[in-house]
Amino acid sequence: MSQPSNHLGDTQSNTLSYAMEQLRLAGFEKTQCSLSSDYKQELNVENGVITLLRSGSDRELYLSGIIDQKKASLSINDLRNSSIDAAVAELLLMAKGSEADDAYTIAPAQPSGVFSTGPQQADLEAMYDSLTAFLTHLKQNHPNIVMTECSLDYTRIHSRMVNSNGIDFTETRGNYNGCLLFNAKSGHDITSLNSTGFTTFTLDKPFHQFGSIEQLLRSSEAELQAQLLPEKFTGDLIITPDAMDDFIGFLVGSVTDAPLIANISLYKDKLHETVTSPCLTLKSLPLDSTMPNGYPFTSDGFKADNLTLLNNGVLESFLLTDYGARKTGLKKAVNEGGCMVLEPGKQALTDIIASTQEGVILGHLSGGAPADKGDFSGIAKNSYYVKDGQIQFPLAETMVSGNMATILRSIVAVSKDVVDFGDSRYPWVKAAKVSFS
Repeated sequence: MSQPSNHLGDTQSNTLSYAMEQLRLAGFEKTQCSLSSDYKQELNVENGVITLLRSGSDRELYLSGIIDQKKASLSINDLRNSSIDAAVAELLLMAKGSEADDAYTIAPAQPSGVFSTGPQQADLEAMYDSLTAFLTHLKQNHPNIVMTECSLDYTRIHSRMVNSNGIDFTETRGNYNGCLLFNAKSGHDITSLNSTGFTTFTLDKPFHQFGSIEQLLRSSEAELQAQLLPEKFTGDLIITPDAMDDFIGFLVGSVTDAPLIANISLYKDKLHETVTSPCLTLKSLPLDSTMPNGYPFTSDGFKADNLTLLNNGVLESFLLTDYGARKTGLKKAVNEGGCMVLEPGKQALTDIIASTQEGVILGHLSGGAPADKGDFSGIAKNSYYVKDGQIQFPLAETMVSGNMATILRSIVAVSKDVVDFGDSRYPWVKAAKVSFS
C-alpha cells in the first residue's frame, strides 16, 4: 500500500471536511461523503491509424444524509464551497420531501484503510507499441475486419469515503482498458457489429490476446459466410464466455436488493438450496489480486471480502446491501458483486463440441432483457451451427428462446478453457434442450 500524493490528499481532506461539516450544520443526523478523482490517458485508432492521444481528469463529490429517518443523495462536480453549500441545501429539501424508512442508516465504525492497486502512472510507450503491433496484426491476419472504434486507455482513480461514524477509506487504483467495435466486410457482404473489451494491470502480452479479441475477429470474418438454420430444432446451447454475462447477469440481478425487497425474485426462498446445475460454482472476487476492477470497500461503507455465490449449484448468498438486509431481514452480503469468476470444468472445449449431436454455439444474444422469471428470446449473433459433433457453419438470423433459470439448471458441461476479460473470467458451458428457429 502507498499513500496518495500530499496535494491530492490535502485537497480531498479539505473538501470532505467542509462537506461533512455543512451537512452536520444543516441538521443531518447521519452523513456519508465520497470524493473521487480520476485521470485518464487514451490512445484512439481511426481508419487503421493511431490518431489521438488525449488526457483528462474529472472529480465527483457524493453527498448522502439522513434526517428523521429520511434519506437523500446527490453528486456534484463543482467542488467550490458555494457549490457544496447549494448542494447541501438541495439535499435537505430532497430528504424532507422523501418518505421515512427505519432501514436507513450508515455503516458503523471500522478501522480506517488506505489501499493502492495497479500501476500508478501510464506506460505510454507500451500503450503505443501495443496498439501499433495490433494494427499490424490486423493487416496481416484479418484483412476483412473494419475497425469502427478502437482505443486503449490508462485510468487512475483516487477515491476517499468518510461518514459520521468515523469511516475513512482511501483507494488509488490504476489499470489499462481496451475497447473495440468492428465488423467484417468483403465486397458487398458485411456483417453485424461486434464489440468487446478488456481491463488489465499490465500490457504483458499482444493486444489481440487479451480477452476474446482474437476469437471474435475470426468469428466476424466467418460470419461473411453465414447461413440460415436448416429447420427448427431443440438441442444443445454452448454459451461462449462473451455470452455468459446475459445468463450470469440474470442470476445475479435476481438476488440483489430490488427484487428481494419487492418479493419478486425467483430465488427469494432458495438460499442454501440447489438453484442451478451442480456444474456451476460462481464467485465474486473483488479482492483477487488479478482483478483490475476490484474494490476494497463497498459503496455503502463496508470493507469488502470475496464471496461464493454458487457452490456446485447451491445458492450460498444473496447480494444484499446493508439497506437490503435491513428491509428483508436477511444477511448482508460481504461485497456488492462484480469481479465474477465461474470456475472452469474438466472438459476441453473441443470435446464438448464433439459430444454435441445438434446445437448452437452462442457468441452473443441480441434481444431485450429477460422477464422476472427468466423467459427470453433473442437473435443469436456471432454464432455457429453444430451437427454430429462438428461446427457446420456460422448462423444468420437464428432465434434462441427459453428460460434463463431453466438453462442454468440444465447445464451439462463446463470447459476447462477460460477467457479472462480482466473484470470477469468465464469458461464455455453447454446446456441441454434449448429451442432454436
